[in-house]
Parts: sequence; structure tokens; C-alpha cells
Amino acid sequence: MTLDDEILDPADQLRGYTLQNAESGLGADYLKRRNVIRVRLEGEQFLLQAQDVEMVVEWIEALQAATNIALDLDERPMPRGPLFPRCVESF
Repeated sequence: MTLDDEILDPADQLRGYTLQNAESGLGADYLKRRNVIRVRLEGEQFLLQAQDVEMVVEWIEALQAATNIALDLDERPMPRGPLFPRCVESF
């Protein structure tokens, strides 16, 4: 059974969040797990773990695109791409 097959009951929802003014990016400082995405919204922070780097990029792009269209046209900032730290080679 997949999520598409399940019927989600609105009564099961504890809280809803809006992506207006949300911030999302790579959780590079979180060292317990790899491929972590940090999402900050409405004063709370969520850490999401993706399967691989490709999925991290896809999720961050999707979250930032959704954030950019969540605001009214007059309030929207210019879109920005995901920022990733440079790899440092160890010798």
C-alpha cells in the first residue's frame, strides 16, 4: 500500500503549516546523518533526510519553488538556487 492508496483523514492532522516565508537548505552542520535538509517555518525547524544527494537537490528546489509561490506577487523575493558548501579535499 502506498500513500496514494491511503485515504487521509483530516481529523488525524495535528497541525498545518504554510510555506510563506519558509527557509530551506542543506543541513550541513547536522552531522548525525547524511543528506539532511533543514526547513524553518513558522518559528519551528524540521530536519528531513533524503535518500541521496540527488534527492536532496530535488527536495530543496521543490521546497524553495513552493516557498516562492506561497506569497502574494508583490511580496515575492527573487528566486535563488540551492547553496551547497564546497567539498574540501583531505590530504
